[in-house]
Amino acid sequence: MAEEAAPGLFVQARGAVAVFGLLVLAAAALLSGSDRQSKDFPNSPSFVGWPYDTGAARAKAANAFVRSGPASAIALARRSILSDPISAQAVSLLGRSELYAQHLPEAQKAFVVSGQLGWRDPMTQIYWLDQALQGSDYKVAAERLDALLRQSPDDENRDRFIAVMASTPEGRAAMATRLKLAPQWARVMVINIADLPDDQLRQRVDLMLRTGSGVWDCPATQLFAQKLINQGLLGEAQSVWRLNCGSSDALVYDGRFEHFDTLKATFGFDWQVSNRGDAEIAMVDEGTPDRSLALEVTATVTLPIVRQLLVLKPGRYRLTWRTPGTDPALAQALQVSLGCQSDLSRAARGIASAAKPGSWSQDFTVDGECPAQQLVFWLAPHARVRLGDVALSPIGGASDD
Repeated sequence: MAEEAAPGLFVQARGAVAVFGLLVLAAAALLSGSDRQSKDFPNSPSFVGWPYDTGAARAKAANAFVRSGPASAIALARRSILSDPISAQAVSLLGRSELYAQHLPEAQKAFVVSGQLGWRDPMTQIYWLDQALQGSDYKVAAERLDALLRQSPDDENRDRFIAVMASTPEGRAAMATRLKLAPQWARVMVINIADLPDDQLRQRVDLMLRTGSGVWDCPATQLFAQKLINQGLLGEAQSVWRLNCGSSDALVYDGRFEHFDTLKATFGFDWQVSNRGDAEIAMVDEGTPDRSLALEVTATVTLPIVRQLLVLKPGRYRLTWRTPGTDPALAQALQVSLGCQSDLSRAARGIASAAKPGSWSQDFTVDGECPAQQLVFWLAPHARVRLGDVALSPIGGASDD
């Protein structure tokens, strides 16, 4: 009888062991799942004290840092390292806790390790950025800032870090070296600038000029230049515009209307056209050397039909333009003014060139009363005129340099 019961007991014992094993696996799976969940949901239930609790330990350390202070997070941060010793994030959390607890030697040791484990941890980059700035090592500081912003171009501290780096010529030179590599944050740096004070806007102008052309396209530069114009930084706006939008150093931008498009929004130093329904503007001979604008006013009064903002130094200037395919008598319907305001009373007709039929000129004096001038072409009613090859050049000592 006892011999018959032995196999049954063995089967029961084996079943109990199997059930126990399944329970252990289930518990491990539950702990592992809660540990992984704690990385995305730090306040979710989790358990610290088993061999693979790095997520839970890290989450609890972060919560302790916020709620109870950095010193209370140190033990939990160390626990997360025991579970995952090659995690840059875990070591960085320990470094941050030590740093804010004023344990500076311990913080440095932790950040030395996290720095060797990878470049993707933001706090590690911030620590070594600060260390480099304290030692005036702008090359290393620029590399750390570049690494930080490549990961997170919209980092909440971006503008503060850039301002600190760009506060010295040496810092701007080091940043320009990194910007020449065309990182993604280069575009963000000149577009997300709504709340920047003027001194920081000037820093970014200098950064763009030091970096040179090829990193920013014209559309991004147009937005930047418009912000500068709105802030009254007209000379700075013109310098970045010429760098990335102008095809030459001509005083009039796009005098041959190669970039002119009535269907696109205009900014800064673009040609601005009348938005009135009784002012007709069309492109003629697009794609040819004789590309020009066909202009006509159907209103009963003379209208400003195209204009451009210019930044000029005081002096005398000569404006020239052509009216291809236009009867000389009708071409006299076109007048031009150059001054602080758009003022028809100061407009004048062009002087015809005897040597070049269809070419006109007019001289102007810029007196420096305003930081920028409005170049405006005015057209009288019912005269169909073509306008092309607009150029401005200094006379005598005037210069835009």
